[in-house]
Amino acid sequence: MLTLNWPRLLSLFLWISPHVLLGVLAVVLCRRRSYREFPCFFAYVLYEIAGFILLFALNSASSVTAEQYAYAYYFTLLFSIALRFGVIEEVSRGLFRESMFLKVAARRSLRCVAGLLLVMGVLLAVYAPGNNSIKLVAGSVVNRGAAMVQCGLLLSLLLFSRFVGLSWRRPAFGIALGLGVLSSVDLATFALRTEFSSAAWVPYLNWAITGTYFVCVSIWIAYLLAPELEPASLTVLSRDEVENWNSELQHVVRQ
Repeated sequence: MLTLNWPRLLSLFLWISPHVLLGVLAVVLCRRRSYREFPCFFAYVLYEIAGFILLFALNSASSVTAEQYAYAYYFTLLFSIALRFGVIEEVSRGLFRESMFLKVAARRSLRCVAGLLLVMGVLLAVYAPGNNSIKLVAGSVVNRGAAMVQCGLLLSLLLFSRFVGLSWRRPAFGIALGLGVLSSVDLATFALRTEFSSAAWVPYLNWAITGTYFVCVSIWIAYLLAPELEPASLTVLSRDEVENWNSELQHVVRQ
């Protein structure tokens, strides 16, 4: 009797299904012409789909070694991180478009953090022990640094949303929310990997990342399909109407 490898099937499902949803997301971006507002995010979605096709083909090929697959993974990861920084800046411009001060401050802060991460990556590349310094920089520094920036972006949105009147129904907020949740789980799993280095924990941590990716892509699709609530417009009253309201108010006060 043929037995099913349920962990293997679950891993494949959680790896494939988010990228299928990314295809749906690309269609939604095209149908709603949202790629004009978020061109960098649209490029990120297409790149993630292409990267998945490449990695899935390499994973299925018997002639490809684990080391070759790892180098291909980290090579695609570097370009993905670069696009994420572009998405972060693009989303910050869309969210803070009503405030020039916040828009400029967010852009300058992102550039400073990106420069700091670049310096950290170069230093770790020089002083990292062993022959895996490239993998360490790509996987542990750049990816974790981008995750910290994205978590910081999400935190700033939560803090300033009530003060600058940000709409939680705005698509840019949904994109930032998805990136923030994905980055938070990525940072958490990275910390867990350092504490639980046993191979038995690897599948569970991978399921947590891919499952979160599935949820985040679903969030992006839901926000792009949902209508954005526009702020209510103010109604300008005429002078006669104001005088009538004043007369009625004085009449009530006298009573």
